[in-house]
Amino acid sequence: MRPSHTIYYRDIDSYCDSLDRIGDVKVILKASRIDGYALWIENVGDIRKVVDDRGNQVWFRTVDQALDELINIPYLSNQIIVDRTSW
Repeated sequence: MRPSHTIYYRDIDSYCDSLDRIGDVKVILKASRIDGYALWIENVGDIRKVVDDRGNQVWFRTVDQALDELINIPYLSNQIIVDRTSW
């Protein structure tokens, strides 16, 4: 999975609520046995790696932790993809 762009975690809310978005934004959690779940988002083929303010990949220890963090963001798809190819 190659990102088209990166997006800061702090900017996900405004991206999902902007006119750049077509339909609902999909959440992709890329699983790693060691690191947990890396956060990516996808909107009509535009795949974005989610990074923190220092440019590091955003990780969650569990799927539940990711869901708790993302629950209030508008226009996220109700389907979340968990990519286990690196598990």
